[in-house]
Formats: sequence, structure tokens, C-alpha cells
Amino acid sequence: MKLLGILLVLSAFTSKGYSIVCKNCWHFATTPCTEPTVSCPNDQICVAALTMVIEGTKITPQYSVSCGTQSECNVTGSLNFIYGRILTGTSCCSTDNCDPPTPQLPVESSVKNGLTCRTCYSGTSDYCYTGDKIECTGDQNKCGRMARTLTGTFNTKDATRGCTTESFCGILGNKKDSINGLNVDMAMYCSDGATGLYSGLIYFVIVALLTTLLF
Repeated sequence: MKLLGILLVLSAFTSKGYSIVCKNCWHFATTPCTEPTVSCPNDQICVAALTMVIEGTKITPQYSVSCGTQSECNVTGSLNFIYGRILTGTSCCSTDNCDPPTPQLPVESSVKNGLTCRTCYSGTSDYCYTGDKIECTGDQNKCGRMARTLTGTFNTKDATRGCTTESFCGILGNKKDSINGLNVDMAMYCSDGATGLYSGLIYFVIVALLTTLLF
């Protein structure tokens, strides 16, 4: 009976999962955090994210560590917009108070893939829309708008629209978290957009139709 009781206690413990402690921070740097730690929900691990916002020759790094899921590990993605581009990579570790490896950023490509997206940026609203367009490159096979609201240690809203990767439309671009007093609410809205190849095909169909009608 005593052995049965011990087994039941162990079973109850494992069914609840294992909770670890992670550092919890967000700052404008590329270095690991030294901020206080937090206890993660069961079965979550420590996830680091490194983001580079590139506008011309200006590069602004952002580094964060928080609790997350295994699906968030070792993911890279990018978003190109009217003023520049955003590159993001993640990494993970799974022991108390650990420092994840330095996240790897995606490899950029200058090869156009035929997709064209509308592009804009707003530093005062979580929505933007203009007639400006941008040609997509590499694996940026989606048109996306990122809407972000930050509250807590400082408050701001911004929106970025342009060419993006599948990973930004999913894991990287959608996040709700509280990091060292900063509440992050970020969402991505994506579509397949329209390709230059498709536009060219429509042009030739119209020309062929007009030729048939006139002759």
C-alpha cells in the first residue's frame, strides 16, 4: 500500500509537468539579460529572441528572454518594409536561469521572387495603409502587416506592412507577453498578395482578347 501511495504521488507530479525559472527581460542590445527571473508555466522553456531593425545605415538591436514553448525554438524570419527591414531569430535553453545561445538571424536574399506587396509604417498607430509597393525577395512569400502595442515601462503603438516570411506570419509575429514590466501585444495579418507573374499573365490575356476582337 505504501508503494502504491508513492507511485500515485509521482504520477500526479509528472502529469502536471515540470516548471523551470527563466530570465525575463527586453532591451536594446544584443547581449544576454541580467534581470530578475520568473517561474514559467508547466512544460515551457526559456526562449531568447534577437531582432535587428535596419533603416538605411541605422541598425537597432532588440534582445529579449521570456518563457515560451518548444515550437518557438530556432526560428528565423524577416519583414521588409518601405523604410528598411526587420530580421529576427530565436534560441532556447531548458534549465533554471539558463542563458540561451545567441540567436541566429536569417540569411538575406536579394533575388526577387515575383511577389509585390503594399508597404507602409506608422509609429503612432497599430494600422497603416498606403499605395506604396515593395518587391519581395528570397523566401518572403507573404504580404503582411504587423500591429504592435507596448504598455507598461513605456507606451507606444506601431504598424509595419510589407513582404514577410511564413515564420513571421505565425510564431515570430504573434505574441502576447509581459517582459520585465513591459506588456507586449503583437499580431500579424498576412495574405498571399499578388505576383508580378500573375499581373503579366493578365496583361497578355487582355492583349490577346483585344487582338481577337479587333481582327
